[in-house]
Amino acid sequence: MDGRIAGTLKRLNAASEMERIRRPTPPDARMMAITEDTAILFNVMLQAMRAKHVLEIGMSAGFSTIWMAEAVSSNGGSVTTIEMDPKKVEMASRNFEEAGVSKIIDIRHGVALDILAEMRASGRYDSLFDFVLIDADKENAARYFEETLHLARVGGMIAIDNMLEPKKFSKMMDAVRESVSRSPAVRSVLVPIGYGEMVAVKL
Repeated sequence: MDGRIAGTLKRLNAASEMERIRRPTPPDARMMAITEDTAILFNVMLQAMRAKHVLEIGMSAGFSTIWMAEAVSSNGGSVTTIEMDPKKVEMASRNFEEAGVSKIIDIRHGVALDILAEMRASGRYDSLFDFVLIDADKENAARYFEETLHLARVGGMIAIDNMLEPKKFSKMMDAVRESVSRSPAVRSVLVPIGYGEMVAVKL
């Protein structure tokens, strides 16, 4: 792994670990990142798939974004990432510059459902993405899944974070799990790593 990327990821992971210990943290300063073992899993999956096109809903400070960008960089790939919070956009942009991956990351600043609707309406993103990570507001997780089904390619994967933790999201995420499990468009599995990942492959 490139030294700049490794250094940035090490710093961000340490900050994320400290955040879990030293709560409360103001909402606009929270990293809200996936765990390092989850990030490594996705990185390995993307490299095995030789993925080139990745979509992320919920960028936050960009920890997961950098891990995914590192995986697709050798294939000439890119990551399109959506984030509503302007402070998170600023924070992540600095992290991408530090890691040297800014050129392969396309940040879409705004409301995720609106941006996804625009992407679908354009027709340019239909069945494009090899991998989609959903890690935004849990209230809309099921809607994000439905929207991204049209954007993922056949054989592409959609992952949803926070299926098992924190417990305060359990009721919502149980409903998401039921919705994904019943969908005839995918085959899915719940992976008990990190905060719990639902991973679905588009059929």
